[in-house]
Amino acid sequence: MDQWSLSGLGMGTVFIALIGLALVVSLFPVFFRKPEKKRADPAPLPELNSRSAPASVAGPELVAVIAAAVAASSGMAPGSFRIASVAPAQSGGGFNTPVWGHVDRLCRPANHR
Repeated sequence: MDQWSLSGLGMGTVFIALIGLALVVSLFPVFFRKPEKKRADPAPLPELNSRSAPASVAGPELVAVIAAAVAASSGMAPGSFRIASVAPAQSGGGFNTPVWGHVDRLCRPANHR
């Protein structure tokens, strides 16, 4: 057998094995399909409260959560700082990067990259 026929035989064997493997994988749903359960009608959704606060107003619960998060991440006591205002972050540059990602890029030294 010369080298070209041996290479062709090897590639043909691999190709046939791949076709067989694809057929076996395509038959998996036939043998391993779960029986479908009959579902009852879903429960009705609850009515939404139309008297909720607008999204731009930060309630005392939100301010308390932000204060607790700042205190936990900085190690300071919750009474040692004051949250002056709560406003949504402006996205910069059209990317979906959070504010802390932008701060990290601005504070990182140039030779650290």
